[in-house]
Amino acid sequence: MTIPKHEIEAAAIRIRPHLAVTPLVRSEEFSRRLGADVHFKLDVLQPTHSFKVRGAFSALARLDPSQRKLGVVTASGGNHGLAVAYAASKLGIPASIYLPESATEAKLAAIRKLQPEIVIHGAAWDEANVLAQRKAAETGRCYVHPFDNADVMAGQATILTEILDEQRPDLVVASIGGGGLISGILSSAVHFSPKTRVVGVETIGADSMFQSRKAGRIIELAAITSIAETLGARKTEKFQFETVMRHVDDLVTVPDESAIRAMLEILAFEKVLTEPAASCSLAALLERKVRFEPGARIVVILCGANIGLDRVNSWQAEYGT
Repeated sequence: MTIPKHEIEAAAIRIRPHLAVTPLVRSEEFSRRLGADVHFKLDVLQPTHSFKVRGAFSALARLDPSQRKLGVVTASGGNHGLAVAYAASKLGIPASIYLPESATEAKLAAIRKLQPEIVIHGAAWDEANVLAQRKAAETGRCYVHPFDNADVMAGQATILTEILDEQRPDLVVASIGGGGLISGILSSAVHFSPKTRVVGVETIGADSMFQSRKAGRIIELAAITSIAETLGARKTEKFQFETVMRHVDDLVTVPDESAIRAMLEILAFEKVLTEPAASCSLAALLERKVRFEPGARIVVILCGANIGLDRVNSWQAEYGT
């Protein structure tokens, strides 16, 4: 089960007028430390500082005129909501963004600047999502799921097609929230680079995909206890689960502390700010939880950077060396 090849190619055409190709840069520091050829895909440099804007433009640009006039509704832990608000503002589409109470002030402030309707509801994304779906059904507005949406996943898949335009990695390492990004990357790998291995990473406490794969069925977490709140879907959905089960090379988890330390190291050595929900992918490599051959060409997806400097400073004080 994958996103069809032609849908990924069509998504790339839809988003190209709105988004530039993000840089793929080699890290001398982490290449040396890991004994590999390590590159970072810098989707933190997207206009919303997250890969989510790919899927948002892919989905919204496909709406017909009547759907655009009615508007869109979504629920998000932050990055997807910001992406939909941004794409909607550029395309002239009314948007309502439902967020959980756990959404950080940094993300809320960024969304407010784009002036969508904002509704805060529930302790976690899943609760905000239930209300958003109900409101969309009542109003006839298009509901844009943050990961269980074919157009959204096709947009996320373009992150790998961009990489493949520059190189053929042996290994791609990406974090997992609900599973939209990893499903898109896996789909692109199957269609365009089948020899590229894909490994997914979650933080402990936001590891619904890891737990589901281990159980052989979709597991819903009782709560999200990780600080990586943008990985905070308590469960994945059928398409994402089956795509991962069939095509992923491996899934691994790391503790929050490891993700934070990796975030601080990326900032120190590469001068790039990331969220722990993104830096956990490097943490998995540094902790040798991901297998690779010496000299392997590895791409780490740095997928988001929407985090307040106050939190970075507090983590630097606690974990910095």
